Amino acid sequence: MPDGKLYVVIRGIDMAYDAKVLLGLFYDRNKIIIKEGNDLSAPDPGSMLITLEKKEHGGGFTAEAAFYDAVNGQEDLSAIVSGSRKPKYISSMKITGDDMNSPGGTLMGNRKIICGTVLYNVLKEAFKKELPYGSLTGVRPVKMAAVCLEDGMDEVQTADLLQRITGISREKASLLYEVACQEKSYMDSDDSEMNIYIGIPFCASRCLYCSFTSYPIDRLVSLVDPYLDALEKELEFGSQWIKDNNLKINALYIGGGTPTALPEGQFARLLSMVRGYFNQVREFTVEAGRPDTINREKLRIIQESGATRISINPQSMNRETLRLIGRNHTPGDITEKFYMARELGFDNINMDIIAGLPGENLDMFLGTLRQIEELKPDNLTVHTMAIKRASILHQAVSEYVSAPDEVVDQMIEAARESARRMGMKPYYLYRQKNMLANLENTGYATPGKGCRYNVETMAERQSILAFGAGSITKIVIPSENRIERTDNVKEVALYIDRIEEMIVRKKEIFSQVTE
Repeated sequence: MPDGKLYVVIRGIDMAYDAKVLLGLFYDRNKIIIKEGNDLSAPDPGSMLITLEKKEHGGGFTAEAAFYDAVNGQEDLSAIVSGSRKPKYISSMKITGDDMNSPGGTLMGNRKIICGTVLYNVLKEAFKKELPYGSLTGVRPVKMAAVCLEDGMDEVQTADLLQRITGISREKASLLYEVACQEKSYMDSDDSEMNIYIGIPFCASRCLYCSFTSYPIDRLVSLVDPYLDALEKELEFGSQWIKDNNLKINALYIGGGTPTALPEGQFARLLSMVRGYFNQVREFTVEAGRPDTINREKLRIIQESGATRISINPQSMNRETLRLIGRNHTPGDITEKFYMARELGFDNINMDIIAGLPGENLDMFLGTLRQIEELKPDNLTVHTMAIKRASILHQAVSEYVSAPDEVVDQMIEAARESARRMGMKPYYLYRQKNMLANLENTGYATPGKGCRYNVETMAERQSILAFGAGSITKIVIPSENRIERTDNVKEVALYIDRIEEMIVRKKEIFSQVTE
């Protein structure tokens, strides 16, 4: 197969970005050239060509993709697109009006989904590579299964439909259906409820893979009090807006960074502020993710604040891995702090682990699972390693060895089996760019112990009012099927200096949805 440029001619639909994301899972993105409409300028000799076209007809539409290799010039390209040369691979899908009026018809009528799938079909033939999620590249694939569930479809019908219109594997389609069913059990809130996120951008150290807004606290300790001063202004504004609009709080989540990285006095001040402004919430989560930032006093402070859920996140239970990824604690520290929290009465503890961390093999990951099972947390969130652009790992990726895709897949399946042995079911799932093996992140929970905030973040049914550096507020407008967003600046000093601007941004977006 040629290794030159890959030209893609798209007609009848605006999906250049979506197509390039999918193509990038098969081919070097720097060599992909998207041409829309009638742009038939000459490709470089030795290039490959894909055509993607959508045509409307009689209440339905047809999507077709074709793959050609060894394109040699303008005349050749024009001839190919006009149909005078047979493609090496071709895929087409016809969707009728009846299809769109049947259960799951909302999905079948989505032109981008169908066009993406015919494109995926020719790519997997041309490059001899299949993806577990088929043509799906979005963050929230569970939304598709949720549509099927709302249409009264069972697991078999849902899996059949998703396989047909996305190319997803049977196993992943069934997983999405199971998550959608569990997710629905946490959606008993009403239209007057919203959610709160509070970001604390400090941590004990920056992990190798981290891309969140997070800064080593030892370097910025002098900014903690000014940061809390600025944060309080934002909390006061948000609290008043919630009261003025007669809203209730479904879930409140304090994340980061690592909130427990704050010194005890400032940590107590933070939770006192939060409790003062938002004293009636259905669910209240505090991330205590790093065991090297937890002590008995901080756990007591969390407990007295009324928090209903905490997170103690090992990521791995292997000492050498923890050292490599920049976490200044041992597996023993994780176990000690977990049991300390249990002794103090915490009955909803989440633990995060990552499959595919640099240097880890399957046996090491299985060792982590065995130790997690001994602890018996109430939630287990299993992340697939993602190489994020803002991470240290992305900048030095060649220096680290990640597990092969097939091993990462085995890790994810082993974690799923481990969660089931602990009596947990998958209740939320999402995906990210640049994930190993093109897999997923899944949250598991014992009955009734799943995180409402996580569910609402993925389902996007309720607004999220977010405070702190790097946080993103999302206002959901169901009547218009629209979400308005506004983000806070990420850098701590800038957030402090520009806090009034952050509040004005929120006022502006709120005025749009309350007029």
